[in-house]
Amino acid sequence: EALKRNKAIHEDIQELEEWIMDKEHEAPADDGPIFYQDQIRERLEQYQKVQTELSLKENIVRNLVLQGRQDLNLPSSSAPELAQSLETLVSNWTNLQKKVDTKVLFYTDIYTLHEELKNLLHQENVWLDTLQNKIFSSTNNGADAEEISEELDTIERYVKTHSKTSYEKIFEISDRLQATKVSLPATNTLTNQFRIRWEQLHDD
Repeated sequence: EALKRNKAIHEDIQELEEWIMDKEHEAPADDGPIFYQDQIRERLEQYQKVQTELSLKENIVRNLVLQGRQDLNLPSSSAPELAQSLETLVSNWTNLQKKVDTKVLFYTDIYTLHEELKNLLHQENVWLDTLQNKIFSSTNNGADAEEISEELDTIERYVKTHSKTSYEKIFEISDRLQATKVSLPATNTLTNQFRIRWEQLHDD
């Protein structure tokens, strides 16, 4: 009976080790660079799926380890082998969990940062549109010197009262994304265009 039980535990451990190995292939140490926004969401969903699968499997692992540790107290010639198998299982399971949790956190942060960058670029470009219109109308309405001076004062106030926080945040987020291998050509182009436009309009 003890031998049968021991054999069953070893088979269950082996089955779990194979499952962990499969999941390890789904969670490589290096995912490689990201070039498109959809890749961020895809990777986040991929690791969230593995995270869910790990959660569903957790009770099976816990019960198997408990059962195995109880069996270690029984007199058996294979106790050292079982102890080693359990130790390896717990180690592999814990490492996979940590890796997947880290990746979910990483891609959640990246996704959030990218969405924030897009929103900030949109808001600041809308503000630049208004500034551009003010500059354009002040130089093309045939006004006299006094009116032009008033309009320039209005534009100056408009620029001075606009906080540079969002402008600085755009480049801070952009730098953070670059540092994490998340370099999206489309977003980089938008960020560079925004920088050029900002400088041109502020020079005007």
